[in-house]
Amino acid sequence: MSPGAPARDRSSDEEPFDWRSCALSTVGSVRKHNEDSYLALPDKRLWVVADGMGGHMRGDVASQAVIAAYELFEPKRTVSATIDDLEERALKVNAKLRENLGEKGHKVMGSTVAIMYAKGRNAFFLWAGDSRIYRYRRGRLEQISHDHSFIQESVDRNIMSAEEASAHPSSNIITRAVGVHQELYLDLDYCPVEAGDKFLLCSDGLFKDVRLAEIAEQLNKIPFKAAEGLIDLALSREANDNVTVIVVEAHPKD
Repeated sequence: MSPGAPARDRSSDEEPFDWRSCALSTVGSVRKHNEDSYLALPDKRLWVVADGMGGHMRGDVASQAVIAAYELFEPKRTVSATIDDLEERALKVNAKLRENLGEKGHKVMGSTVAIMYAKGRNAFFLWAGDSRIYRYRRGRLEQISHDHSFIQESVDRNIMSAEEASAHPSSNIITRAVGVHQELYLDLDYCPVEAGDKFLLCSDGLFKDVRLAEIAEQLNKIPFKAAEGLIDLALSREANDNVTVIVVEAHPKD
């Protein structure tokens, strides 16, 4: 990852890559309902994963509301304006979910969100919660997003080790997500893109059961085969949670 704030308006109007992607989702082997939702718009160079929380119907409503906010997305004239628009859409969903929460008396109705937008030779990322974004480049898998979770914050503060965190019973506690708090703050990052780069957006149901080395191995394949392989791996581990994956490839133009 490149450090610092993204140079939002410096991407060329040229689109040097054919963006190819595959998105798949499964309810898993234990849950009865799929509270994950996703959106793949390769022609607009936008991909979104949302993982709902709050139980059946509430989680469904929250994740579907997030996805619906981006279905009619159109890039703006500049990257800066586009990023602002992507963020504003999430803020509006947050406000609506908070309003519905009060009306219906629910204690929790929220959703994680992980967004990727590509422009020129850069990819931009926004997220809240523990749905993750990875980049796979030349055999190396790197996590781009940083979880907003009780466990991750405990590791960041040296309260527990990464090994202790992996088996901690509070691993499902999210500290930031759409609809959870009155104010929503999305994290933002970006990276330059090279031909052949692959990106993975996924809900936490994937990395709960599939090791990072196994994820990297699957991402060595074309997007459809990679997404299919990741879902199959999760299901082979009994997939205690819903699992959603979007594999995106920056394919060089012919």
